[in-house]
Amino acid sequence: MPTGIAGLLALVLAAAAPAARGSSNVTGPPPGHTGGFGEPTCQECHTGLPLNDPASTLSVLGLGDGYEPGRSYRVTVRVEGDRFTTRAGFQAAFRWEEGPRRAFSAGELGAPGPGMRIVTDSAGRVRYIEHTLEGVEAPGGTREWTFEWTAPAAAGPISFHVAANAANGDDSPLDDLIYTASRRLAPAGGAP
Repeated sequence: MPTGIAGLLALVLAAAAPAARGSSNVTGPPPGHTGGFGEPTCQECHTGLPLNDPASTLSVLGLGDGYEPGRSYRVTVRVEGDRFTTRAGFQAAFRWEEGPRRAFSAGELGAPGPGMRIVTDSAGRVRYIEHTLEGVEAPGGTREWTFEWTAPAAAGPISFHVAANAANGDDSPLDDLIYTASRRLAPAGGAP
């Protein structure tokens, strides 16, 4: 049994190391971390830097401000990191903005390509698309994921929320850059 201050410090560091490594979620975040509808963001686990720090960027391509009911859209989430970024991750969801379906999934997420998966919250109300272990490497500090979203046949305002990280790859939750973005999508022609 270690004794003294050095021994106590060694025990504390040994106990904390597995917890810190396990909280980086390199295999994918738990459901419900997009920052939308009161959810937390990736900052719940990745700490140390301010949200939406200008050192990196999060872009969403393929979505405008509106949608045509029943139409499929090819959506790209892109993280462009700083010089320390070696990994990146994301989680996104499309949800009804109002009415009895408020905060429930809106539309359908298509079969994701490599490096992504679809997960559902424990209540079965929200489907999220997110990175997997195969989808985290960010060569040159940039990573993007492209997936399909099919707008619902019914019309109504929809919110898209995404949270992403530009991580330094040290397998700790410290000093990773976290970003959020959102879009309000109205049905084409202003239909309710």
